[in-house]
Amino acid sequence: MIHTQQNDSRRNFIKKLGAAGFFMSTMSLPSYALEQVLNQPIQYSPLKPVNVSPERIIRQVVGLRPYRPSGFNLSVQKLDEKAIIHNYGHGGGGISLSWGTASLAIEKIEASQSTPIAVLGAGVIGLSSAILLLKQGRPVTIYTDRLPPNTTSNVAAAYWAPVSVFESGMIATGFMDEFNRASIISQRMFQDLVGSRYGVWWIKSFFLGASFDFPGGKNLYPDYKQHNSTSSPFTGFEINDEVYSLMIEPPIYMKALLDDFYQLGGKLIVRKFNDLNELNQLKEPYVMNCTGLGSHDLFKDKSLIPVQGQLAVLLPQEEINYGYVIPTFDDLLYMFPRKDGIILGGTSEKGNWSLNPNDQELTRIMEGHKRIAAGLKP
Repeated sequence: MIHTQQNDSRRNFIKKLGAAGFFMSTMSLPSYALEQVLNQPIQYSPLKPVNVSPERIIRQVVGLRPYRPSGFNLSVQKLDEKAIIHNYGHGGGGISLSWGTASLAIEKIEASQSTPIAVLGAGVIGLSSAILLLKQGRPVTIYTDRLPPNTTSNVAAAYWAPVSVFESGMIATGFMDEFNRASIISQRMFQDLVGSRYGVWWIKSFFLGASFDFPGGKNLYPDYKQHNSTSSPFTGFEINDEVYSLMIEPPIYMKALLDDFYQLGGKLIVRKFNDLNELNQLKEPYVMNCTGLGSHDLFKDKSLIPVQGQLAVLLPQEEINYGYVIPTFDDLLYMFPRKDGIILGGTSEKGNWSLNPNDQELTRIMEGHKRIAAGLKP
């Protein structure tokens, strides 16, 4: 068959005519029939169930979230001739807020670009802060006793949503402005990191049983939908919100941050500080404190407490392309798929310093997620 411009034009005309014909046929319906067409309920899209089985557990992890009821601390503390800029206490929102609070903390540095900066800690807060400082052309040295993959950040579920960061009624005036600003800055920076190099990608998520409160602002969670019992792929939930947000893969992401830090010229010294006298011996006049829960002892912040989180990780399932969060009577259930496994959570036990998995909690988590998988509509 000879391909000609005339043939292309004819095909395009037929396509347009077909589309117009459909439009006109719809418009020619009686008003009551047209209303029925337009008011057809949105049908749910079936989701593949997670294969929840004890035989598929590849590991259990426990992490301690550094929680302050009054929210994260971005204050400046004088230590003799040094300025300590705090950036800790992010609760369950450490990875989510990392770029944002790092940006706000750096704004407090009143020094020339050539002034050396010390950063305490090599978790996500410390590495993010150090990278931003290096991008400003500042000389930066990280001091830490733990490196990825042996940080709290490495055992986070790492879904982008700055939750469990503060307690309502305990925050200072102006904190919510800082929180919202940090959320916006951080989410935008994570968008620039989407892809395999950093292990960041968009994911559809469902919030079941309670309305999602959009921490940081509703515009940070695109394509919001509110389902009813007909359009929801889940059974048994009157409230069912659907949003898109970002998923971060800590094994990939933390390694990429450490690589970026070195490539930008950062230096790292393995060292643990037992008291402020040791800290005062550093040559750097500015110290950014990103020690997380370590600030409880090093800086005597007794308002800082651990919130224990326990996860069960199952073998990966490529067909699982969604996540969910469900508040329960005694805690939360949440599931997020990652390349390194299906993340099943979880717990949020305030004041628990233990890093040992709890068998009873594991049973609760597994049984809860098994019920959710069984309740998916076919």
